[in-house]
Order: sequence, then structure tokens, then C-alpha cells
Amino acid sequence: MKKLILVTTTAYAALLAAPAQAESTFFTPAITGSTATARLDFSIVIPQVLFLRVGTSSGNAVTDGTVDALAFTVPAANVGDSTVIAGTGGDLTAGAVTVRAYGNGGNITINSGTTGALTTGNVGEVIPWSQINVVGAALGSTTAGFTNAAITHPAFNLAVGGGAGTATTLTATNKVVRVEGKWTYSYLNASAVAAGTYGGTIAKNGRITYTATQL
Repeated sequence: MKKLILVTTTAYAALLAAPAQAESTFFTPAITGSTATARLDFSIVIPQVLFLRVGTSSGNAVTDGTVDALAFTVPAANVGDSTVIAGTGGDLTAGAVTVRAYGNGGNITINSGTTGALTTGNVGEVIPWSQINVVGAALGSTTAGFTNAAITHPAFNLAVGGGAGTATTLTATNKVVRVEGKWTYSYLNASAVAAGTYGGTIAKNGRITYTATQL
């Protein structure tokens, strides 16, 4: 009995120490028409990702802290006369920015968020976000792997305290979204308002936050 226990334990230890090997088949004697087979099982694990770019970014798989600043300066002779004012700034210059989104989990929405009308910080001195026009268009050149087209800008929330706007839905194909385009901003200049700088800081409601949501 002692000998049997010793042999069994030794065999088990040898089994644990043996390196893992691929499957194999051995035939002997082999004759014409004999076959030997071996198999491998494969799996590929793809992580779910979500990416949104509005403005400057150094890549499509990075998180950058750069926030582009757009500015609209109204000539003195055109204050409140509805002359549309083009912007400066943005990664594409002249008030235009790159928009790029991708994900692999299904449809995606993009929404805008504000904290209220643009203000100088003085009571009653405000410019509503309805005075900011945004036009979507395709980029001048296409990035490989992306669909380059006009992306509808999510409408701003015009409530006194701002908030989330009206989301734009990006429709997936086989659960994948890979789209890009550009947004060009302008100031409609439809009303005469008090002199000053409206927005420009978070405290004066000068920041838009865009959010991509995986559905």
C-alpha cells in the first residue's frame, strides 16, 4: 500500500511539472493515406472604446487637456446690425473646429451643455446662445477609416440656467461609429448690447461642454 501511494504521488507531481503542449497525433506505422491532425483554439478580445474630439487633439486614442478658444469681435460700425461675425481660433482657424467620434458599442449621441447665457458678469448684460450659429460640413480631407461628412450640431439649451441641449445621434454600422467633420461657429449679431466681453471664462458662462454617450 505504501508503494502504491508513493508511485501515484510521484506521477501527479510529474504531470504538474510538465510544460503545456499543443495538441498532436502520432501514428505508427504510417502508410499512404494516413493522416495526423493538430488543433488550436483562437479568441480575440476587443475592448469597448468611446472617443470624442471637438477641436485640438494629438491623436485618436488620447486624452488631451487643450481647450480651444473662439473669439468674435464686432466692428464698431456693425454693433447689432445683423452682420454675421466670423470667429477666430479653433484648430481649423477662423472659428472652425474638427469633430471626430468613434465607438464600437452601438449608436452614440453627442450633446452640448452650457451653464446659461453668455454674460459680462454684470446684471442684465447677456447674449443668448441662440446668437451663436454653428454650421456642420465635411473636412477638407478624410482620415483613413472614418466617414467624413457634416455632423449635425446639437442645439443649445436656451434656458436661463443652460443645461444639456438637444442631442445628435450617430448611427452605428455593426455597432461601430467612426465619423468626422467640422463645425464652424459665427456670431449672428442681431441685437445691440452693452459694451464688454461676453463669456471668455467659465464664470461668465463662456464654455460649452460636449458629451458623447454610448447608447
